Amino acid sequence: MKPNENTLKKFEIMRALSYVPDERLQEIESFIKFILYQSKIKTGRRKKEPATLAGIWKNKGFDKIPDLDKEIKKMRIKRSGENSIL
Repeated sequence: MKPNENTLKKFEIMRALSYVPDERLQEIESFIKFILYQSKIKTGRRKKEPATLAGIWKNKGFDKIPDLDKEIKKMRIKRSGENSIL
């Protein structure tokens, strides 16, 4: 997995944790600690890298828009006009 995919996967897992029943949280915490313990034994002391979302929109087409802020404002104005007609 690429670094950005790893970061997104971590965010998905954190979001999913909000749906876990309270009585299962201790079990999940123990499992995570076990995984971390195994990782440290196999690879030595792992350096924690800060999570970042930088670059997740690269090559998605947004780089072709010269003034992204201006385009977003146009779309908001367009949407607000459509809602006022209804």
